[in-house]
Amino acid sequence: MAVIKPNGLISPSQARKLNEQFIKTRSKEMNKIVKKLTNDKKEQDVYSTWFSIEELENFIAYTKEQATEKGKKLTGLNVFLGAYATDSKHPEKSDLSTVFFAPTTETNKLDVAVVSTEPDTDLEVLNKGTIGFPPSAY
Repeated sequence: MAVIKPNGLISPSQARKLNEQFIKTRSKEMNKIVKKLTNDKKEQDVYSTWFSIEELENFIAYTKEQATEKGKKLTGLNVFLGAYATDSKHPEKSDLSTVFFAPTTETNKLDVAVVSTEPDTDLEVLNKGTIGFPPSAY
């Protein structure tokens, strides 16, 4: 089976510009919030979260199986932004940003299957990637 080039690909230089714009327009304010929450003037928020290929492939396969068992069809993944609460057990992540993957499934409206972009809250969500710290730009 031939691999099909995905839609939505961008060049590394376009990715760099997106990351630079994020840092320029958001990181200073996000860092102020993190410093206020942690009382640490050196603390910075993260710019990235890493997941291994194995984790992502396994999550997709697992989620497809779980959806099928519930009579649903997995259609995609939403990537949500989140933030960890203050946690004395895991201080390395306290008050920092994160991302998580939430599955979407087909919904039926008037007996027609419709691809939904809303997360299916019956299915588990993937989090706990490795945070990019200290923050480094793309």
